[in-house]
Amino acid sequence: MNAVVLQSGPVTLYAQLANILRDRIVSGAWKPGEEVPTLDELSQEFSVARVTVRQAVQRLAEEGMLSSQRGRRTYVTFEPPPVSDSSPLYSSIGEAGSEGGSLAIKIISKTEVAGLPAYFTGPGIADARYMRVRKIESQSGIPYAVSDNFIALKIFQRIPDNAERTIKLSRLVRDHAKPRLVRGTERITVSTLNLEEATYLQAPLGSPAARVTRVFLGPKNHVAYFSQVAYRSERFAIERDISDMLVIPGKT
Repeated sequence: MNAVVLQSGPVTLYAQLANILRDRIVSGAWKPGEEVPTLDELSQEFSVARVTVRQAVQRLAEEGMLSSQRGRRTYVTFEPPPVSDSSPLYSSIGEAGSEGGSLAIKIISKTEVAGLPAYFTGPGIADARYMRVRKIESQSGIPYAVSDNFIALKIFQRIPDNAERTIKLSRLVRDHAKPRLVRGTERITVSTLNLEEATYLQAPLGSPAARVTRVFLGPKNHVAYFSQVAYRSERFAIERDISDMLVIPGKT
């Protein structure tokens, strides 16, 4: 019996159910080509009306994760995205210096804007003008990250024309900031891709994603660079040395 209890609220029951079934597909609990339980079986498992299950299944069919046709069993059509090699892309502030021959950058848009977006919560103090650059990064032809970047205009104006099409913005900001940057922060969370992100990354809607927020600060705590990046989960990992956790205080 399913342990999840669907509850009425701002998120519809069928949307809640679609999220649960989507997770079963993406996680591999329901494998590609496998038939899924019937509407009646799912209705009984989740204690919801048959119409609610039908709506959830239809949503996943529209996303290309299920094949659902009248008179036929529903089966999984989602295929895990291909990976160009066995190693994920590692993210850290040190990534600023990482370049590769297979890296490709596509600029979605580039616009001069006033200040930072309303959702910016710090740290740091915003400058008056920024260049907003939205872009997609790919490796070996596979898109792995979509980002929204804000570069202080006085720094962006020092960057060679169109350099952002071949070099990571974090590196360009680091190299062209005057005076030099004094601090960088990075925050990582886990969520799912929205429709726009999924489209850009050629991934199913609702696929797991790593979200990275980066802020580079110059003197007087001014924000030189603010970036929000969504990574396809299978192309993202962080590795760090945790040997200090093995040391028992007071023992050698």
